[in-house]
Amino acid sequence: MPEKPYIIANWKMNLDGSAVERFMNMFPVADPLVAASHVLIAPSYVFIPAVRAAVPEKEIAVAGQDLYWEDRGAFTGAVSARQLADAGCSYVIIGHSERRAFFGETDEAVNRKVHAALSRRLRPIICFGESYAEKEAGETKRVIYERIVAALQDVRSADARRILLAYEPLWAISTSTELAQPVSDTPESAQVIHKLIRRTIADLYDAHVATEMRIIYGGSVDEKNVAGFAAMDDIDGVLVGGASVDPQSFFRVIQAYHSSPR
Repeated sequence: MPEKPYIIANWKMNLDGSAVERFMNMFPVADPLVAASHVLIAPSYVFIPAVRAAVPEKEIAVAGQDLYWEDRGAFTGAVSARQLADAGCSYVIIGHSERRAFFGETDEAVNRKVHAALSRRLRPIICFGESYAEKEAGETKRVIYERIVAALQDVRSADARRILLAYEPLWAISTSTELAQPVSDTPESAQVIHKLIRRTIADLYDAHVATEMRIIYGGSVDEKNVAGFAAMDDIDGVLVGGASVDPQSFFRVIQAYHSSPR
């Protein structure tokens, strides 16, 4: 039986309390396509309890959008892995392009956050990708390799299996400030990079870890393009931004994903 795809809604800093309630009331949790997917929702910190209380964990998992690597302390505004786990999260997004671009997050910080998440049994969703300038300079393979190696430094094989890798080319993201208009990625191009990522994991660990690790795609994914990405052999799911903040739009992404002939 094929592995269920990961379809992750990253709400970013969107939706207020009433919108969250509306989303959870309108989203068809009981639909068979939801059951056939690993559906995750990553709300703002303050709405994690509301999302967690609205639906059983076996149907939808909840992810944090970020964390700090310390467990506790005088770090105003920060949220720890321990706090996310206590609030009902089982996953956490780490190293998202917006965290890197707007908040100066480094590869070292990403690695420290990965270890913090694993220590609290949270599954990290590690994001990385190349800029348009790096792509045009032929640096994609180098950048991807270095990002992966840095993020997984000192991560044991047993823990690596629990990690999701999310390839998000910056030039294909609608919120990127690098280009006036994002450049659309193709499923075939994304597949080449995902295959490279899987080979890199095999080199760092072994073929078993590379096969078991889930590698998802995030680059302005919506209902119109998701089926193409779903059809690729090494793409195990998608990280959805703007198309995930409306319940009907997000469900159409799930429907389109499962319409792929893969």
